Amino acid sequence: MPDSIICYGEALWDCLPEGLFFGGAPVNVARHLAQLAKNAVPVTCVGNDFLGEEARERMERSGLPLDLVHEHDSLRTGAVKVKLDSRGNADYEILEPVAWDRIPVDERVTARAETADAVVYGTLAQRGDFNRGQIRALLALERPFKVYDVNLRPPYDDLELVAELARSADLLKLNEEELYRLLPRDRQSTPLEPATRRLSDTTGVPRICVTRAEKGAVYLAEGEWFAAEGRQVGVRDTVGAGDGFLAVFLANSLGGSHPPQRVLENACRFGEFIATRDGAVPAYDPDEWLLA
Repeated sequence: MPDSIICYGEALWDCLPEGLFFGGAPVNVARHLAQLAKNAVPVTCVGNDFLGEEARERMERSGLPLDLVHEHDSLRTGAVKVKLDSRGNADYEILEPVAWDRIPVDERVTARAETADAVVYGTLAQRGDFNRGQIRALLALERPFKVYDVNLRPPYDDLELVAELARSADLLKLNEEELYRLLPRDRQSTPLEPATRRLSDTTGVPRICVTRAEKGAVYLAEGEWFAAEGRQVGVRDTVGAGDGFLAVFLANSLGGSHPPQRVLENACRFGEFIATRDGAVPAYDPDEWLLA
């Protein structure tokens, strides 16, 4: 069976007040997809250390293949110190340099990606020149649907880099704050729908999904506009809620068998569910989140 979704990017540990939680946005997406019975392959790098060994075990336990999880002999496994405010919103201190700053795209990776349905990538993993050079080989491939999860994390939020990465995308996923950061200053008071259409025009990306936290999400797909309202939930922490949203969105939308409005609403409900749990990938019944 061909590999459905390649997830390229950081593998790291989130250091929360409640303990250590394994994650990294692309790896979180891959772990959710595996739990949702989708064939996902992480392309990342960990250190030759205890946390790297534990990261590999966590991915394997999630049902992910490890053959494209590289190991770096001298760089440590990535980690992030996370501080939560009174509403559960996260502030991040991202350590560097770490192993995921050196994720190679070799012949094995490109061979797998050539048969994939989609490639998921983000901004953070491109903070260094090495990965920026490597990701180009994946984005140059013709077949896979390219999903760019913007996911800005200061100080690694170079908007010129974001514009460059967006040019290769078929689907752009970002939050409302990120949307307005990417618009020219004179457009930053534009209402949401015209702002999203403006970003689609300027980037050339035909599909843009904008998450809005407790307000839900919107989706512009080939000129059609969809909106889903949010629901109030008891937030534990928001770490990984966007990753879960994207995984459920992709699991139900790739192949085009479900209406976009229904896909968007289901992804919102899942993101809300993740926000009520500790950590980015809690246990859940996948059948509850796969559309029939």
